[in-house]
Amino acid sequence: MSKELTVAELAADLQGHVAEVKSGETLTIVEEGKPIATIAPTIIRQGVRYPFRNFSFGERPKNLRSDPADIIIEERERERSGKKYGV
Repeated sequence: MSKELTVAELAADLQGHVAEVKSGETLTIVEEGKPIATIAPTIIRQGVRYPFRNFSFGERPKNLRSDPADIIIEERERERSGKKYGV
């Protein structure tokens, strides 16, 4: 959830609001009832930035015989060398 506050409220307790952002709160700054800015957290937990902190890789499919990264690397090397496919 986002907490709305005015520029004056932000300035009055900047340290407190920064602490809120550090704890995960998103702040929306409003002026005359309209949002003018958003302050969102960038939290690093376990070495991973906030949007991906709960991300985990799934299991590798059992029918996958080769690494997709290797296929992409081979394809790019072939493109850079100027060779045609299937030659």
